[in-house]
Amino acid sequence: MPPTDKRGLLVTAFAEMNRVAPAPATVLPLPAGAPFGAVTVNAEACTLCQACTGVCPTGALPDNPEKPMLRFTESACVQCGLCAATCPEDAITLTPQLDFAAWDAPRRILHEEPPFCCISCGAAFATRSGITRVQEKLAGHWMFSGNDGAQRLRVLEMCEDCRVEEIVNQGFDPHDATTRRVRTRADYDDNK
Repeated sequence: MPPTDKRGLLVTAFAEMNRVAPAPATVLPLPAGAPFGAVTVNAEACTLCQACTGVCPTGALPDNPEKPMLRFTESACVQCGLCAATCPEDAITLTPQLDFAAWDAPRRILHEEPPFCCISCGAAFATRSGITRVQEKLAGHWMFSGNDGAQRLRVLEMCEDCRVEEIVNQGFDPHDATTRRVRTRADYDDNK
């Protein structure tokens, strides 16, 4: 059945012109700003945070509620660039093009990882790359240094329920006198 939306009709027309061309192409590159194209994800940088799926206005980048995965439907992509602008890892690039095979294909997987499971209860709650990235960023922070710091970084490998329980059991208070004293107005008044 032929498409009834304008984008689909336009691509069908391009595909027919390409089919009867003397040298048909599989992929036609388009200029920047064209409303058709692909999204490429750098798997080394992507932590599957799903920021891109939340901003995609056409649903071209759906997640998978069953496992950590980023999928892509090229026929739905309008190359708006919101996904690339939103990606905190700068892992997304846009390629303006008409890929006739991709238009007929179902969603393809751009990136997936096995779920990371809580070290306490075993529940899946994140990805290894996401946990590692957060631990790397926090490793130099004062709350995550010293003898207690390794234990606090380990807490990040727990699901939200086990994490709260562990922190309560540890009795950690970031504002007590043994960790770091919060300065008050009185500290500044004494220096006059």
